[in-house]
Amino acid sequence: MSECTGNATTVPEFPKLDWLNTAPLQLRRDLKGKVVLLDFWTYCCINCMHVLPDLEFLERKYKDMPFVVIGVHSAKFDNEKDLEAIRNAVLRYGISHPVVNDGDMYLWRALGVNSWPTFAIVGPNGKLIAQVSGEGRRKDLDDLIEAALLFYGRKKLLDSRPIPFRLEKEKDVRLLTSPLKFPGKLEVDILNNRLFISDSNHNRIVVTDLDGNFILQIGSTGEEGFS
Repeated sequence: MSECTGNATTVPEFPKLDWLNTAPLQLRRDLKGKVVLLDFWTYCCINCMHVLPDLEFLERKYKDMPFVVIGVHSAKFDNEKDLEAIRNAVLRYGISHPVVNDGDMYLWRALGVNSWPTFAIVGPNGKLIAQVSGEGRRKDLDDLIEAALLFYGRKKLLDSRPIPFRLEKEKDVRLLTSPLKFPGKLEVDILNNRLFISDSNHNRIVVTDLDGNFILQIGSTGEEGFS
């Protein structure tokens, strides 16, 4: 880790930006004492979607440790800067970690990022530990995070107090009251008076008659899974 050599880059503070799933966070205030994984992504990048299971794996593995994932949304095109569009992507893909809308790519430029997705691991003192890009980096990230937690834990620089989040899905009345969650495709069977609804984020197909009366469901009622 570059921190061990004494020449680590200091990660700049988050500017005043819009946040999702949390109140605004500061590296040297709220995230001090945490190992932070910055995920530079944009919702129209399929590779960024492919790494979501890796992030979920890391969040589960280190859920009781001073470790936080921050999604740094860095739009490739102007239309991707819209906060409501990013919020819908957070809801659609079940993202449960904080997301900051860095529409002007301030952090992207400051850290020399040049591709989506890129991951930057930041130590509890705001120093850059490592930076890697692309898919298929779960083991690399896991190893780096584990080593960082061990390294800083021995130095007694970690703070295990949790950061309170307020997830967007808990604030959206539509998701709390609707029986469907981001339905995708429809298939109509006129001859048999049936409608098939792909209820994407419940990971199931709902079958109704053409008047909308429930007949049966096929599959799970759990959250969407990624393969």
